[in-house]
Amino acid sequence: MSQDSQVQLPAWRSVCAEALQWAHNTLMMVGFFVVAAGAYLYVHPQTVFSLEHGAMQWAAARKVAMQDLASFGRQATANTTGVSDARAVVELEPQAMPALSPAQRAVAEWLARRYSIAPLAMRELVAAAWAAGQREHLDPTLILAVMAVESSFNPYAHSAVGATGLMQVMPEVHRAKFAPYGGPRASLDPLTNVRVGALVLRDAIDRGGSLQAGLRMYVGAASSSDSGGYASKVLSEQAKLRQIMASAHAPAGHGAPQVQTASSAQVATSANT
Repeated sequence: MSQDSQVQLPAWRSVCAEALQWAHNTLMMVGFFVVAAGAYLYVHPQTVFSLEHGAMQWAAARKVAMQDLASFGRQATANTTGVSDARAVVELEPQAMPALSPAQRAVAEWLARRYSIAPLAMRELVAAAWAAGQREHLDPTLILAVMAVESSFNPYAHSAVGATGLMQVMPEVHRAKFAPYGGPRASLDPLTNVRVGALVLRDAIDRGGSLQAGLRMYVGAASSSDSGGYASKVLSEQAKLRQIMASAHAPAGHGAPQVQTASSAQVATSANT
């Protein structure tokens, strides 16, 4: 045996011995923790029950979620059963954009730039605000201003208290209003959220007796001191939108004269309060 091999042999033996010692110590530590955990669970049996209960709740929640997914799949299949190929192609084609007036287009373009929203998506929201405003006799710029302040036009916004969507509507509180659209889950659908949000805003203004009081009720504030200036923020945003419309040389109520009349009365009422 050479001199080099005689020198290397003890080194390899030392490495193997250290590795065995490390493995031995690791197994001892694992065994210690296992024994300690077993002793703790033996002394505190309620912990075992809590873990079992949590596991059962997780399994139940997962089962419900899987059932919901299966139900949605069956519903989608049922909706497409019996539909001809030609009709299916038509339904998959993008719907025509609603015709907007010059003033509405100006508002949509300004909001899209300010809030970094896709212009086509913002046009849809502007059209939805005009439709909801005409239905609820609200100024559509007021609806858009609420969306701007509440969610910055994020359709998936969610607050700490459970408000969701563009207009931050409480789906559980207004479950009945969402019922025609499929229930509280529909609150994340942008157009549904705008429709229901406008209805909630209309009810709040009617109950409050003025625009500012209605805005405070909408945000859930008992008084102006609780609202954090919410009404002022919304009205300031609305004033900017009206300026945009005025710069487009179109009346604020273009395409919806009843909406403008109702809004003017509300602004006058709020100015006197």
